[in-house]
Amino acid sequence: MTTAAAAPMNQLIDPYTKTPIRAYPLESFSAADTKIGNARAAQQRWQRLPIARRRELFLDALQYIDDNLDAHASRISEEMFKPLGQARGELEAGVAKLRCIADFAEAALQDTSVAANGKPFTFTMRRVAKGVIYTIAPWNYPFFTALNSIGPALLAGNAVVLKHASTPSVGELFERAFNTMGDISGLCQNLSIDIATSNRVILESAIDHVVFTGSVTGGAAMAQLVGQRASNLTLREPFLQTSLELGGSDAAYVAADADPVKAAQMLISVGRLHNSGQSCCSTKRLFLHQKVAPAFLAQAKVLMEKEVPGSPHDPAASMGPLFGGPQAMAGLMAMVNEAVAAGARVVTGGEVVDKDGYSFIVPTLIADVNPQMRIMREEVFGPILPVMVVADDDEALAHINHPLFGLTTAVFTDDAELQNRVIDAAQSGTVFINWCNDVHAEVAWSGWGHSGNSMPALSALGFEALTRTQSIVTALA
Repeated sequence: MTTAAAAPMNQLIDPYTKTPIRAYPLESFSAADTKIGNARAAQQRWQRLPIARRRELFLDALQYIDDNLDAHASRISEEMFKPLGQARGELEAGVAKLRCIADFAEAALQDTSVAANGKPFTFTMRRVAKGVIYTIAPWNYPFFTALNSIGPALLAGNAVVLKHASTPSVGELFERAFNTMGDISGLCQNLSIDIATSNRVILESAIDHVVFTGSVTGGAAMAQLVGQRASNLTLREPFLQTSLELGGSDAAYVAADADPVKAAQMLISVGRLHNSGQSCCSTKRLFLHQKVAPAFLAQAKVLMEKEVPGSPHDPAASMGPLFGGPQAMAGLMAMVNEAVAAGARVVTGGEVVDKDGYSFIVPTLIADVNPQMRIMREEVFGPILPVMVVADDDEALAHINHPLFGLTTAVFTDDAELQNRVIDAAQSGTVFINWCNDVHAEVAWSGWGHSGNSMPALSALGFEALTRTQSIVTALA
């Protein structure tokens, strides 16, 4: 008598203590492909429902998340070390954004009449669901980064399959909330698969669009896979469109007329330190006009030193440990040490401390940097902010664009002319005026350059990215 081999397991390991967090079975390609087939069958029924009905069912499904916020926040905190309050806040803010997306879904998806310009025809363009959307989401904002595609995709009449390997509980959350709506099952399914199986899904399975949020390296690998798929002409959709939301090295400029205390409050507490600095759109390069630099640095130092690192489940902790563990910290500290060796000055922080069984990089403010330093060229994914003082607006504008990344740019000024100069100069998907590090469902979210392929998420344009265009040409009698 033979026994079936046990399914391979994915082990989540605490990088600090080396103890297991959670283990869950990995699915085979055959099992994943079957789920995708079920998603396609479900999608064909789902898309036939009127958008008003899909919206109603979608909003009803959000109740599951509302009813289970604390349980799922606890699991997110356990899996990626986000402080419990911040994990709950991510869920609450995410649900609010999903409701916002639902509010403008009907308008975004309505048919559009086009002027015939005297021709004996009527012209109409409509948005049609693509089919099955494959979403690959990262660990740092596990709920929010996934909903950016899942919300518009489902409302537009698509089905979704989701890979969420580093924070699997979030994949399970989306499946529990949205998999069955209107007695249609298979609309949003979680795939527990490894990278090799995911690659086969992209190369071979009947998916219609890929949404990938992650590193630049991961985005490049994804683009290569999608290119390989194009040679498989047995597929109904060999030429996949791909939405790539990648990294950033976002700049902010505090001009001479800005309030340095207010600017510091936004740029430090929200712009740099939220989520322990592990945010693609957080402020990672700061330029200060020489007039406001002393006051800003003094206030920034105070704010950084108020941060409380600690266990993710400690209610007093404002900053959790880095997801990448000691390896991630070593890489970041190497950048700090290189900058100091090249003439930079640590204003506060610049060291590692141990607490509650974890290690933490003390929030670090580093001044007197220059654009050639690695800390200004590479994405800094942790609680470290390099600062360069500039003589005037022209000097700031000369450095504000990163040579590779283009996710967001921020300027703090009430000078309308300077605001417009920054808007015109910025090579980024979003420009913030007197704000930073925020995402609103009402406007498009996209990256330029190494930050993505400008395939927008959110807003009405998010619906466009996840649908096909169909033109209706009717001859008049």
